[in-house]
Amino acid sequence: MNSNIKAHISLLIATLLFAINYWVSKDLVGSVDVFQLVFFRTVGAGIIFSVLYFILPKQKVAPLDKLYIAIAAVIGIALNQFLFFGGLQYASPVDAATIHVSNPIIVMVLSTVFLHSKLRKTQIWGVAFGSVGALILILFQKELQWTDKSILGNLMIFGNTIAYAVFLIILKPILKKYNPLTTMFWIYLFASIIIIPLSYNAMLEIQWRELIPNHGISLLYIIVMITFIAYFLNIYSLKKLSPTVVSFYIYLQPVLAFAIAVLLGEQLPHWVKIIATLLIFYGVYLVNKKTVKN
Repeated sequence: MNSNIKAHISLLIATLLFAINYWVSKDLVGSVDVFQLVFFRTVGAGIIFSVLYFILPKQKVAPLDKLYIAIAAVIGIALNQFLFFGGLQYASPVDAATIHVSNPIIVMVLSTVFLHSKLRKTQIWGVAFGSVGALILILFQKELQWTDKSILGNLMIFGNTIAYAVFLIILKPILKKYNPLTTMFWIYLFASIIIIPLSYNAMLEIQWRELIPNHGISLLYIIVMITFIAYFLNIYSLKKLSPTVVSFYIYLQPVLAFAIAVLLGEQLPHWVKIIATLLIFYGVYLVNKKTVKN
């Protein structure tokens, strides 16, 4: 199978996992401390990456590249996750999904400035169509909240969106030198070094007898399915494709969430949502048109 096709399949799987994550994380944020959540997600995934890293063949990483990876870990893991979970305390899942629509646009601008990427008209139009489709699909739910606390939460989610965009831009040159497993091992090592002391006091307060029975499955999901599998698939795809293409798949998250709701019988198809979905898929086509060289 063509490596680009594998990358797109990987992104599609990761997007599905992220689409489910909004509601899983929202449930956890209401019951588990933010510092505890970030600890579980970062250190838990870090342990998994470490086991694989020491089992499989290793690559030696240059000191300067370790510095860039450390910066990516601070911004893309530590800051990113604190802002995401902190923001979800006040923002609704729909608010968060709406704000995340801005990520591909931010990535496209940063790629042009820092990676000197040449944007084609088809990519710009693709991002535009995808933005419109995603916003229609999300706003049609009519669940947006605008209170003082929700505005704070929305600002934090927007900061989380910027942090993830910067994360992708920093890692693109690194992934030209090293494989995804090596990169992810060092990212989560540096992130864990930062997060463990910050979360130490919160972890001492955990009531394990209540946490595991009530939230064990959700915690396992964000550790294994999101932080380990989804992040790894995104990084794998970033090695093959441009940051703009990788970030564009965020537009598919509300589509997949809507499809799951239809399959479960929780929502019925509506012509507005169908049109929005078609706009997003057309945007995907435009962004990926003639990208085989990425």
